[in-house]
Amino acid sequence: MPYTAPHLRIGDESTYARVLDWRLKGSNEEIGAALGARGANALQAVPLAASDPGRIREQQRFFRRHFRPFYDRMEGIADAHGLLMEECSHDLATLWFDIQWPGCSAASVPRNRMANGRGHVLRNMDLGVDLSGKTDHPPSSRIFMMELAPSEGLASLSAVVFDLMSAMDGINEKGLVVVCNSHGDYRLNTGYACEPVTHPEPGLNELQIVRYLLDMCSDTDDAREAFLSLRTYYCFTPCIYMVADARGRAVVVEKSRSGNRINFTEADGEPLIMTNFGRARFSRGADMPEDDGPKQGFVYTRYRLIEQGIDAQEMHDMESLDAIARRASFDHLSEAHHSDDSPLDRTIYRTIYDVDARAVQVSCYLGEGEDGPMHSDPLMLSLGESDADQ
Repeated sequence: MPYTAPHLRIGDESTYARVLDWRLKGSNEEIGAALGARGANALQAVPLAASDPGRIREQQRFFRRHFRPFYDRMEGIADAHGLLMEECSHDLATLWFDIQWPGCSAASVPRNRMANGRGHVLRNMDLGVDLSGKTDHPPSSRIFMMELAPSEGLASLSAVVFDLMSAMDGINEKGLVVVCNSHGDYRLNTGYACEPVTHPEPGLNELQIVRYLLDMCSDTDDAREAFLSLRTYYCFTPCIYMVADARGRAVVVEKSRSGNRINFTEADGEPLIMTNFGRARFSRGADMPEDDGPKQGFVYTRYRLIEQGIDAQEMHDMESLDAIARRASFDHLSEAHHSDDSPLDRTIYRTIYDVDARAVQVSCYLGEGEDGPMHSDPLMLSLGESDADQ
């Protein structure tokens, strides 16, 4: 199986974050075995022992029935660690590493607003940084741009942090882009109900949803069907999702405050924006409250900044999208509110997906300089790129 070792593409041991390009091709069992072996050796990411074999048994049954490529990767994980699936002794569906939940921004910009005539999706992945030097690998400091090209299932290129088996955002061979953001309504006194579980369940957790959509769905219709028909649950925190497809459609997907309803906010040929609040509560940006701040994660301010940036000119290119994302990043917004007893928030990585080209531009946070946060030059990666192209 080619490309079994990640290639360091941005940063090094001296930078806060680094980007590794990892291409995996073969059967899903082979891909799972590679993830299991590399995760254990390089990341200390191993299957966690399960306290409830009955839940694990039902979890495996769910994946076997609804997400067979993922189930086959779980078998590869089991083989890599000398475990038996039927014993249901470990959670083989996750390989956690460098965990912390973020607050992010995303926007879908359709092809009729792009100078090159191709649809794009931008996203900032923001969270608090640990500059103490006491942690070898702070949260999200190791960012894997992972291409999976399984012999059965859709190929995809995704940004992988927190869990090697899942993804935070990505694009697949059909041009479907998926972005996951944390859902901050439970911090905004909106009556949002949130009860994350502390153990694996049958169904899809926050990041497994992204992996399912990339592996199994071709367009937003497929994604809608998945959200309406499959059980999902929160393992750590509520999340909301943006899904955009090659037909120029985009949708933000969220659960209602009670968790009993799936809400869709759609755009067909128009820009669509998502930060960390429930879009279904507002019909347009002007209806949103003016008051937010660092404790609320600037959820409305970031939305408005992106909206203003998109509206400021009729046509955009990659440079203008990057400028919009930088203006709405935590790098700038948190600086004025930072104090010695509060965490320093930064944009850890930025991705801009070119839907029609099946490509992504990625950059990451390198650390603090004399003039503030330092970020890498952008790197362009394409789905299906060979080792000789790197």
